[in-house]
Amino acid sequence: MHDVIAAICDTLQQGRKLVLASVCEHAGSTPRSSGAAMAVRPDGAITGTVGGGLSEAMAIREAVELLGRHSSPGPNGAKILRISLSNEQAAKAGMICGGDMAVLLERIDDTEENRRFFESVNAAVKSGREVVLASGLGPAEQGDAVSNVRRWAVIQGETPAGLPEQTARRISEAKLPGLTEIQGQRYNVQPIAVRDAAFLIGAGHVAVPTARLAAMVGFRTVVMDDRPEFVSVERFPDADAVSVLRDFTDCLAGQEVNEDSSLIIVTRGHLHDKTVLAQALRSKAGYVGMIGSRRKRDAIYEALREEGFTRKDLARVHCPIGLALDAETPEEIAVSIVGELIRERAERRRHGS
Repeated sequence: MHDVIAAICDTLQQGRKLVLASVCEHAGSTPRSSGAAMAVRPDGAITGTVGGGLSEAMAIREAVELLGRHSSPGPNGAKILRISLSNEQAAKAGMICGGDMAVLLERIDDTEENRRFFESVNAAVKSGREVVLASGLGPAEQGDAVSNVRRWAVIQGETPAGLPEQTARRISEAKLPGLTEIQGQRYNVQPIAVRDAAFLIGAGHVAVPTARLAAMVGFRTVVMDDRPEFVSVERFPDADAVSVLRDFTDCLAGQEVNEDSSLIIVTRGHLHDKTVLAQALRSKAGYVGMIGSRRKRDAIYEALREEGFTRKDLARVHCPIGLALDAETPEEIAVSIVGELIRERAERRRHGS
């Protein structure tokens, strides 16, 4: 959903309208379940997916048609598209038997209100805050007869303007996406999962491909360095945030580092590495990795032990960082680092941390 939100913002900034297509109900064997989403532009180009194949082709066709209709000033148009896959169609899609799915198509017109709304959602997502999108479809009694949609974003449980407090609370508590009835009104709710954060401390040649790959596989990526010419949006276009530090002392101050966070230490020198590693070991980070040789590692560990850190503390550190792939180039090293991040993230999720 993160890439879909970003695509919506980009399209609106270009002065174009589009359709947000979201799976809001599913039963049986369907290509995707509730919550899957894609952005559809007037030319049929998409970002995201609602499952591919026949169902997605139908959704794209209906979305383009919705965009082609005359739109008068006012709320955006919408419809619910119901798709039923026969056993034969399901078999062609690689599924055992057929199923039914409903896709909510919401036309998003090129308006200042829509631009502000989705930019605020995108900013909240990039900063790691909890967001639940809610599309108001009208009275529950009208069923699938949807003509217009009103949207809200419940961010960190706060009540947005125009939405009753009790309704906002129910929406913020939603764990699963899909259609729901609240106080006689029907909503399509889409919780946007908070991504695990990957903090890259150091913006050198290894950080560039590492940030790109980490963002690609779903990490909220933050890059920091004390060199303004190295840490910039232009150099790290895929990062969710970049930060120019005064120095590496207290570089994690103000950052929300928790058990799901990964700290990747790739500074330009031993002294900086030691400074950052001492802070990392005092944090709750679920993963701490430091680039460098075993000789460099041993020297830094010895210095930290003299400062009071224990062997148990240092056992948290992945150094040399990354999977053992005999990587040499910055890109190969990035693959080994991000591969290790993926493995450690999966372990945390497996154990429910």
